[in-house]
Formats: sequence, C-alpha cells, structure tokens
Amino acid sequence: MDRYALIHTKMPREFVLLQGTGCRWKKCTFCDYHDDVSEHPFTINEPVLCQVTGQYGVLDVINSGSALELDEETIALIKEVVKEKQIHTLWFEAHYMYRKKLADFARQFAPVQVKFRCGVETFDVALRDAWKKGIPSSVTPEDVAKYFQGVCLLCCTQGESKEHIIKDIEIAQTHFEYFSVNVFCNNSTQVKQDKELAQWFAREVYPKIKDEEGIEVLMENTDLGVG
Repeated sequence: MDRYALIHTKMPREFVLLQGTGCRWKKCTFCDYHDDVSEHPFTINEPVLCQVTGQYGVLDVINSGSALELDEETIALIKEVVKEKQIHTLWFEAHYMYRKKLADFARQFAPVQVKFRCGVETFDVALRDAWKKGIPSSVTPEDVAKYFQGVCLLCCTQGESKEHIIKDIEIAQTHFEYFSVNVFCNNSTQVKQDKELAQWFAREVYPKIKDEEGIEVLMENTDLGVG
C-alpha cells in the first residue's frame, strides 16, 4: 500500500495516509477503510512521515477514521515534522461527532494553520441516514461549515440520482473552500456502484468541474497516489 504522495496539481501538497487507533464510528454502510488498523500504528506511520520534505509547505493527513484517533506518538512526530520542514498549513479529516473538539486539537500545532474536512458524503438527509453516517438529520451545510473548511462527497451508488449528485456539488461549492467528489468503487460492503451513473458522471460532470479551484475528483480511490 502506498502511503505517501506528492501532489503537483492545482492544490499542491504532500499527502499521507496514516493508520489510526481505529475508527470510533465504524458504522458507515459503504466503508471498509476501518480495516486499516494495527496494534502499533506508529510503526506504520513513522516511515511515512519521514518522507515529508516540506516542498509546498502544505501537509494533508488522512487516516482510516478521524485525526483525533491518531496515537500520541504519531501526533508528536507530526509536530516535529511540521516544525522541521516548515509546514505552514495542515489538513486533517474528522467525523462530525468531533466537531467541538477540533479547535483544541488544532491548537497543539500552532502557529501552523490547521484545516479540517468532514466526510459528509451527501447533503441529502435520507441518503445520509441510509448510509448511517452518524450526522443528525437536522444538520445543515451551514452547520458543517462552522467547524470544517472542506467536505468529502460520495457519488454514483445504486439508488442515487443525477439531480442529487449535482445538488450536492452545488451546495459544496457554496459553503466550502475545498471539497472532493469520490466516485464510489465497489469494495467488501453491500453498497454497489451504479455503473450507468458513474459513466454519466465521467462524461457529463467531470469535464465541467475537474479544473475548478478547490475541487478534486477521484474516479478511483487511489487517484491521489495513496491507498
């Protein structure tokens, strides 16, 4: 598995896929990423973080869960790397349930600017509930934007519509400085890709948004070089 990537595109940064201590939510119906866990995640994370050069001054850290589930040794090493490599911006991902803990988590990396993404996957409440995302039905895009600067969207699963996908993208464009659109790829879960919808997305939507600032489209899980 590749865990380090240098991204040269419209959002230049270093990108690392670390191991956490285990996803605390672990209920999303489409997700099997939580299988990426071990008893000693630091032994996996240390050599990955040692590859960081600081080339762009931006480090994007993801793990199979939320940033607040990284072990203490890994957090300490991130702090060292950020200081030594003169990183000025850090990106992390976190579940919405951690929203009120993000400010304290970010403070430990000061004076580095810390930004957060949330895997909302969709703003369609019925679908989000069906996917068991653990985000209350009452939560609006405005609520999410109070705590997160970016979101991850998931699309092209069976049961979705073209209109729903377009609306999600429009909402994300309005409320967030960054978002990714991830075309669902079949995995070990019961959720399946709608192949016709994925083909439509690749043909009709992807060409229109692929070059827009603040948007990244992943047609495959490994499109950012990790995984």
